[in-house]
Amino acid sequence: MENEYSKVKVNNEIDFCSVTDADVKVVIEKAFMKARVSYFLRWEKPGLLSKIFGGRKPDIVFCINSAQLEVAEEVLGELGDIESSIKMLRTKSNNKIGF
Repeated sequence: MENEYSKVKVNNEIDFCSVTDADVKVVIEKAFMKARVSYFLRWEKPGLLSKIFGGRKPDIVFCINSAQLEVAEEVLGELGDIESSIKMLRTKSNNKIGF
């Protein structure tokens, strides 16, 4: 017997883009909310060598559903002036939940 959830596609998240500036993160979040783009954030801490030599800020990765890729690209295209602060990724997300 097949239920209504058996045809649901799962694990279809992609790492869409990353930023290091908290102000840019807020602008993207507001734009995604306005366009109803579902997303979640993953914070990637810099490695030990980056901390020692560079003092780099953590990367904030926006992960979205692959079905919303076109809408998310349009939203970022409309932001224009902050485009240089955004690193585009567009890769399959490797989000694993471990206990």
